[in-house]
Amino acid sequence: AEDGAGQDDLFSLMDMTIVFLSFHVSWTIFAVYLLVFVPKRRYLLDRYLREGERTLGDVIVEDPSKRKGPRCLTSRQYGFAIYPHPTKTDPPVVVRKKVRVYQPFTRERVEILRLPNRPLSGQAKIDIEIDLSKMRTERDSTLCYISSVSILWVLFSVAGACFCVYQMTNIPEEFLTGDENVVIARRILFFVAGINPLIAFAVNGLRYVMYHKWMVHSGASTKDESTARKIEPSNWCGWKNDDVSLDGSDQIPYSILGEDKSYAGTINSHSRSVKTKTEETGVSQSKLTVTSVEDDGTKVKSLPWTNV
Repeated sequence: AEDGAGQDDLFSLMDMTIVFLSFHVSWTIFAVYLLVFVPKRRYLLDRYLREGERTLGDVIVEDPSKRKGPRCLTSRQYGFAIYPHPTKTDPPVVVRKKVRVYQPFTRERVEILRLPNRPLSGQAKIDIEIDLSKMRTERDSTLCYISSVSILWVLFSVAGACFCVYQMTNIPEEFLTGDENVVIARRILFFVAGINPLIAFAVNGLRYVMYHKWMVHSGASTKDESTARKIEPSNWCGWKNDDVSLDGSDQIPYSILGEDKSYAGTINSHSRSVKTKTEETGVSQSKLTVTSVEDDGTKVKSLPWTNV
């Protein structure tokens, strides 16, 4: 009776195989994250600096002391970028987008970068530069080391699982415990090892799709700038996307053009240049002029720049 109780307490080879395979799946996901997700995120940030259209806007940061609930435990800081929509409208439309900030204070009239034909992709240039600089520093220092360690753990975990299955094939059947089955163990090993790369790429692919959507497509636009500047503290650790305006103003230029088409390619891209009165006439800087210019250089419209 005592021998039977002692055998029940043993950690069987089948259990060890499952543990090794569990570590194998986890380390594979982490390795793909370092080798695929991080470079793709770095490439997206680099696109902002290479291709980004420039405009001026504000970055409003929530006061950390106003955080409530579990959200106060997060170390990342987020804010709202407020900048003009690139589409020519009267009155002009303002975009409000939640962004990650590396300078935890409200900034006015800072440079905002947005990707071509993506009006909701605005990000503060200085935050993009800081984020990209940190990623490059990690790549040149610790990222290679951590990636190498993760790959070693991937190989070690699958080798450990293979060794356990190999031991089960060599041990006489009368010495195997009740849950140790060579055929089932071999099938589990082949199945997990075969499907594991697909799982790793699927998990990291889904994560990148969510990240890309948040960076490029999230946000909302409104004609009321005072409404866009209101920040309501959230009780949750994660960010919540801005609610889409009920009148469909986030769909501009759909409503402007009266066509059921996507934003890309529906209108000519144009930039906004901001010149102070001091630069032109030497008088007060209390007023700014926003000029919308087409690609061919023709001036389209000049509007007063206020509260930006």
